[in-house]
Amino acid sequence: MNRFDAQTVLVTGGAGGQGASHVRAFHAEGANVVIGGRNAERGAALAAELGSRARSVHLDVTDEYSWAAAVSTAEDTFGALDVLVKNAGVQNPPAPIENTDRATWSRVLETNLTGTFLGIKVSAPALRRAGGGAIVNIASTMGLGGTAYYAPYVASKWALRGLSRTAALELGRDHIRVNTIHPGVIATAFINEPAFGATAAIADFYSPEPFAIPRLGEPTDITYLLLFLTSADASFITGSEYVVDGGLLLGPALQNEMA
Repeated sequence: MNRFDAQTVLVTGGAGGQGASHVRAFHAEGANVVIGGRNAERGAALAAELGSRARSVHLDVTDEYSWAAAVSTAEDTFGALDVLVKNAGVQNPPAPIENTDRATWSRVLETNLTGTFLGIKVSAPALRRAGGGAIVNIASTMGLGGTAYYAPYVASKWALRGLSRTAALELGRDHIRVNTIHPGVIATAFINEPAFGATAAIADFYSPEPFAIPRLGEPTDITYLLLFLTSADASFITGSEYVVDGGLLLGPALQNEMA
């Protein structure tokens, strides 16, 4: 028996690098999957690849009505919504605070923070109707410290932690668990391609070589933890934060020749 047989999972940003990994893994474990995102073509292609237990929906996470339509699709098509993975997020082009324009600030906060708020608000009644479930919000190691030139993104991820913990307190008695995952530098287009308005990708000036696990993370590194946190195996875990960064936050590791 698969861990997610007869359950329905909605993944935002579900056709992107990490999102597609999550969607495929949930589907392989028996789940019905709803692939939310703004790229209708990529979402439809992934749904067609997976077959009858997959649906693609247009989902702009900054729009409450778009959220309502996605949740309705999950319930109308598969009977219930059991798991929400708020994976969609955007990065800002690197700039000091004094050179960061208000539009960039608003765009990042709207997607990363307000989009999560709306997702919890709209999905909570559906999860309650299903008898409970799980929400996992994908945050970042940048939400655990400061990072120069990335103030909008850092602020959005710090705030996401408080929002998630508050939701865990409000929804726990409804058997709805809320946790966060904080990825480090994961090898996806988010890292390998310039952010909107930027001229260079993060991967162009970042090297994992000094750290305890000297490689970029892979989407599956996040997926495996996500599957655990949304499964019955994690039924006693809520309001918790999980770092998956290969030791990035620990700082440079002792090199072999020094050991």
